[in-house]
Amino acid sequence: MTYNTHGQRITRDDQLASAPGVSEITIAESSTRGGSSLCDTSPASIGRRSGSYEVKDETVNLPRRVMRRVEHAILNISPAFFSFNMGTGITSILLYNLPFNGGWLRRLGVVVFIFNVVLFVLFAAASVVRVLRWKGIFSATLKNPSSGLYWGTLPMGVITIVNMIAFTCVRNGKTGWAKTAIGIWWIDVIFSVIINLGMVYIMITRQSHTTEAMSAAWLLPIVTCVVASSSGGVVSSAIMSYNPQLARSIIIVSYIVWGIGVPFALFVMCNYLHRSFLYGAPPVAALTSTYLPLGPCGQGSFGIMALGKAVHELAYKHGIGFAVIPDGVADAVLRRNIILQMADAVYTGSLVAGLILWGLSFCWYVLATTVLLDHWWNTNRAYFGRESFSVGFTALIFPIGVWATATTTLATEFDSLAFKILGTIISIQVVFNWIYVMLLTIYKGCDGTLFLAPELDIFPERNPPLRWVRHASATAKICRKEDIELSLNSTDERRVELGGSYGEND
Repeated sequence: MTYNTHGQRITRDDQLASAPGVSEITIAESSTRGGSSLCDTSPASIGRRSGSYEVKDETVNLPRRVMRRVEHAILNISPAFFSFNMGTGITSILLYNLPFNGGWLRRLGVVVFIFNVVLFVLFAAASVVRVLRWKGIFSATLKNPSSGLYWGTLPMGVITIVNMIAFTCVRNGKTGWAKTAIGIWWIDVIFSVIINLGMVYIMITRQSHTTEAMSAAWLLPIVTCVVASSSGGVVSSAIMSYNPQLARSIIIVSYIVWGIGVPFALFVMCNYLHRSFLYGAPPVAALTSTYLPLGPCGQGSFGIMALGKAVHELAYKHGIGFAVIPDGVADAVLRRNIILQMADAVYTGSLVAGLILWGLSFCWYVLATTVLLDHWWNTNRAYFGRESFSVGFTALIFPIGVWATATTTLATEFDSLAFKILGTIISIQVVFNWIYVMLLTIYKGCDGTLFLAPELDIFPERNPPLRWVRHASATAKICRKEDIELSLNSTDERRVELGGSYGEND
């Protein structure tokens, strides 16, 4: 018979009743990813003190199920997930710089900024694990006509973090944060140019595209340079009081990078408009991508104005200009006047260019909104429900958000109440879009349907091979003298009848 720790006799039924949900004894095999002893010492196990086999509660498999879901999520986290960083980052910027602002909105913007940093760290870590754990993932992503384009979301997501560092930390006199912003910005510029030109090269030489299948996602690797250049205006203004010469260098590089991004994006937008004329609206799965042309237009508008403002500030506050002054001009006053005149010209031209690009953004916003609402009203009233939701819905945030930043910049530079009101309305729309996207992201992330990387389709059963394979092993710690054989490669649990599994004390 078996006795408990109080010396009371317990029956076999009592033992089973003490372990809810247990109807049999389980001997589990350790897998290749970390075996554990089969004689469990948790309260859910019974018979461990009396020398019986392990009895597992049904909830013991919960950690394994969680790990499988995490592994599935990591495998399917494509570069497109960095678009969540873009959307969250631009939301924090808009909250912090809202035209009709308050202290609580700025604090809320900082909270969203911290959340964005956490998101970026998680996605970056998952991406590294993904590439290191499975063979062929990186090359499959590059060669995929859709997934490879989303590598552009990585540097754009980083730029939103850099801008918030410049807004919230550098301007408060913290030189350490200034160096951090400068360092990250230079790294981001390098990656932006590489992704821009590199992905265009990959699209030409390694991928297959047609006019009918073209989407606005073609802009994603190109817009990286537009976003990086606009951040140059923000960073240079933030560090100008610490190192004006370095600010001047950043401005020069930013103009060059702006020239790489904006004209290139306009070329692609022309082709996209041509495709829309011939074949109509994009497929339902890519319908939200019609907002993507707002990115280069809105961000290009904001960027050129931010750079012009930085040139103006550098000349008037620090006497550093971009004018080529003849050697014969020795008078200091005349030299300064030349610098100031050049700065005024650049600043004025930047405002004009910003207005033109803002108008182009407005056109794309109206077209995209009309197409989306037309589909919702006439075709699918459930389009904005959870069934249609995908990662592509993040296009409702960042492109409109950068147009909002251009609007608020125009409101500041022209001291225009109309632009202030319009910028506030657009910013509020972006915030609500972000809340909508994040809620559905959490919902579909929990049930696992959000994670579906198209680049995995080339692998058998969407399961790429592991980079490092460890042979399976079966280890079982037997608590009685009987020998039980386990198949080496079996992953099934071996179940033993309850009879004779309890120690008897005569």
